[in-house]
Amino acid sequence: MLAHRKLSAAVTFVVVLAIVGGVSWALISSSASPALPVQEQVRDDAVAYIKTSHPETAQFMNNLAWTGGRTTPEGILGAETYTYISQGWNVTIQYPVIANPTYAITADYSAASAGGASVP
Repeated sequence: MLAHRKLSAAVTFVVVLAIVGGVSWALISSSASPALPVQEQVRDDAVAYIKTSHPETAQFMNNLAWTGGRTTPEGILGAETYTYISQGWNVTIQYPVIANPTYAITADYSAASAGGASVP
């Protein structure tokens, strides 16, 4: 009788653990945001670096909504170029198509293209 209780308790424990684990996994996987494409992550990391390293730029980085994407001309092999624009910012990312590339990033801000924003 004692062996039967231990076995029943062990089975109950495993079933409860499986249910809790399954529910937790479902909640975590459904709430996780999809990963950004590599180029967009590089862009966001570069802008975050600029904002952190140059706090005076923070006022020009509110509510950025990026447009753009791949701008590599057809027929060009071995390199990629992506250009993104938002509220006066123009971010260009260039890199060779190899494993673990080094990205060349240019980020320019123009108050004239920011829709009337003024630079102090």
